[in-house]
Amino acid sequence: MSISNIIISIDNFVWGISLIILSLGSGLLFSIALKFPQIRLFKEMLKCSFKNNKADSGLTPFQALSIAIGGRVGTGNITGTASAILFGGPGAVFWMCIMAIICSASAYVESALAQVWKEKINNEYAGGPSFYMKKGLGFKSVGIFYAVLSVIFLIIFAGVQTNAFSSVAAASFNISPLIIAIAYTFLLVIVIFGGAKSIAKVADKVVPIMSISYVMVAILLILINITKVPEMFSLIIKSAISIDAVFGGIVGSSISWGVRRGVFSNEAGLGTGAWVAGCADVSHPAKAGLSQTFSVFISLLICIATSLMILVTDSYNVIGTDGNYIVQNIIGDYDIYVTHSIDSVVQGFGTIFITIAMFLFTFTTIMAYSLYLSRINYFFFSGHTNRKNVKIVSTLINIVTTILAFLGPLVSSSTIWSMASAMCGLISLVNLFSLILLYKPAIITLKDYEKQLKMGLDPVFIPEKYKIENAELWNKIIEEDYNTELDNYKKVFND
Repeated sequence: MSISNIIISIDNFVWGISLIILSLGSGLLFSIALKFPQIRLFKEMLKCSFKNNKADSGLTPFQALSIAIGGRVGTGNITGTASAILFGGPGAVFWMCIMAIICSASAYVESALAQVWKEKINNEYAGGPSFYMKKGLGFKSVGIFYAVLSVIFLIIFAGVQTNAFSSVAAASFNISPLIIAIAYTFLLVIVIFGGAKSIAKVADKVVPIMSISYVMVAILLILINITKVPEMFSLIIKSAISIDAVFGGIVGSSISWGVRRGVFSNEAGLGTGAWVAGCADVSHPAKAGLSQTFSVFISLLICIATSLMILVTDSYNVIGTDGNYIVQNIIGDYDIYVTHSIDSVVQGFGTIFITIAMFLFTFTTIMAYSLYLSRINYFFFSGHTNRKNVKIVSTLINIVTTILAFLGPLVSSSTIWSMASAMCGLISLVNLFSLILLYKPAIITLKDYEKQLKMGLDPVFIPEKYKIENAELWNKIIEEDYNTELDNYKKVFND
């Protein structure tokens, strides 16, 4: 058996029934425990996401949101969604949507916890899964294990992003992968070596434009094919619940690939988005949690846009469990599905548009991952290093990331996708178990936030009130940066 086949086998094993049940089950647990905040607090999610207050020690909420969207919206939303349709049929789209809606509650939990146990290092906020595993659970070794796995995953996934873009650009314009790798890496170096603020400045301008443009093209394509829309939605539902004659035999694959690509594309429960959530300068952890919940919906919107463009134009193939085609509408692999769908309406435009979209989506994803890696670096050296050492290691991490980004276009796409997918599954397991153990503090943050809102306050977080330990930084944050809000809080609660 070749190395590539071994990696693919590991990927399929990791994404077995156990992880699927854990991902959906934990998302449902958090949704019920939090009373479905992703639905009833949608207006508050918007409010928390689009505030752009000055942030001296961290990112503004909108910058954190933009970076998170940049991290969540990438090749997984385009080629990843297309691959879900190839292996799981149209029904996989339904399960991707269910996955995102239910598991957006997981995004709240991990992001709020990242804020609760964040630290201030080199005058910057840093928080994330490893921090709450260490300070919340008291399991430093688990935090280190998760951090090591995350470094491997994020660096590999940088290669996935450039590989996906290279595949599209090379096929569209017949450009050498080596030339693409050189040009892409050059632009990446300019941005990521500028640090978190540099990444934030690029992200909060590029991410909204690219997301809106992509959805607008999808809407236009759907309107042009509006007569096919009822039939398309009927096909998605029937395929998802095994009552379609053609796709009924692959309903298991439909669920599996829907959940797998759901996690892969929106990262809810994976823990990666929590790294940027921990950077945000907010007065209460729930604000970052709600904002990150909203970012999952943006990721879902891109996935839906991709799916509907592909399905409404019949620009897809589906492979059965025996490896043979059940449906073969076009010639080519899944990485050209969206291009083919747009070209079916305006010949030649799909090639140009998807190449640009893939560049922006993949580029902003790697930018976000660079910031995640810097926060993992802070975790490793928190409290026992000086500023010079942290900077040296951060520079080394950026160098390795750019090297993998450079190598991405030069390796097999199936191998690097499977490597990243397998690592994605492993870190999901570690993070989800940690979230389940810490779900009570997460529930407390939301209850406290809503209680203060009802009193007409701009909520502030006082961890001692709920006997949350190892979160002393919040006393300093509130007293120094949110003293007016604290005074109002004391007047209402007589503290």
